[in-house]
Amino acid sequence: MMPGIELFHTLIGLERYEDAYGVFRDHLSNATLWRLSASRQRAELLERLFPDGVETLPRLASVRSQSYTLNSLALAYQYSGEPGRAEPLFRRAVEIDEREKDQGNLAIALCNLSDAIRLSGHLRAAETAAGRTLEICRKQGNHFQEGVSLYWLGLALATCGVASPSAVTLCRSLNIWIAQTDKQGEGLLNTYRAQRCLWLSQPREALPLAQRAWVLAHVHRLERDFIRAARLHAEAALGLGDLTTATERLHHALTRARAVNYVEEELPSLTALAELHRRQQHYDTARELLDQVWTPTERGPYALIHADALNVLAQLERDQGHRETAIAAATKAYRQAWCDGSPYAYHFGLTNARSHLQELSAPEPVMPPFDASKYEPMPEVELDPEDEFHVGTIAEA
Repeated sequence: MMPGIELFHTLIGLERYEDAYGVFRDHLSNATLWRLSASRQRAELLERLFPDGVETLPRLASVRSQSYTLNSLALAYQYSGEPGRAEPLFRRAVEIDEREKDQGNLAIALCNLSDAIRLSGHLRAAETAAGRTLEICRKQGNHFQEGVSLYWLGLALATCGVASPSAVTLCRSLNIWIAQTDKQGEGLLNTYRAQRCLWLSQPREALPLAQRAWVLAHVHRLERDFIRAARLHAEAALGLGDLTTATERLHHALTRARAVNYVEEELPSLTALAELHRRQQHYDTARELLDQVWTPTERGPYALIHADALNVLAQLERDQGHRETAIAAATKAYRQAWCDGSPYAYHFGLTNARSHLQELSAPEPVMPPFDASKYEPMPEVELDPEDEFHVGTIAEA
């Protein structure tokens, strides 16, 4: 990859932006995004295509190149810990693709937008973006992108605690990847299904899914796949009281996440490690781990992870008999988990915060209700039509 990077910088120095863009697209993009997960280096390269600043368009002639570069830089920001910074770039890519009536690339940009804004706590918009993509893909008969849109939609539903529809949506996506013999996609779906189970307090069901994801990560050996699978395996083990496995898997996930600056997985790994040490009554260590979470969750922002970490802190304060600080932490967790307001709240985080406050005999904070008038209408699209990928009804909690 180094010769490509050197050529890219040389071309930028000569202000040959079109040629530099071609080198990035053809020789550097996949390696920095997938195989190496080198998001920081990716951002540094792509920013050079914006000599007038990233608030402007890249110095490229075609709108397709501009949209591609905006989307690529947004992914670099997201995967290095700044989904909030990624959001406006994704939205600009969406605007270009809509204006050009480029439905295929619009579907890609909307999926990426859905993922980023879900992490930041914009749950209604995340569900809408994924639903719009699903609608586009069904019209185009694009099964690959349909599978992608289904897993982002399933995650958005699961975040809000919508149990059965999220299960059906994720399983339909899994059926698509299996039908296409796509092992990497199958592995991804197992991690997302594991995460859903953990959000529904089902660690026993999450465990085999995370273990299967770890096995499948070895097929293409993409770094983020290994990290996600290890962290979810650890959280499932922690939920089952297997502290030995949880410790090993969490340290593995944390080390690898930090090596590639994958903040999105570093922060939940730190949070789970803090919970593990809290259970072992290593209170000082638990606090030290949580102290590493606060600044990056606020910078992200990562509303869901922030809520989880605050709930761990609330329990830690309760363990040590600190009622007032426990109430403060639980109240803040409640506010973070509220997101757009019920039913578009982070269900797992809100449920835990509410439980803390009830057990502490403290009131829930008054929060603004969900206001549907602020959002575009939700697309009316069938989650599981009766075709070759049909799942049917799943009776789950």
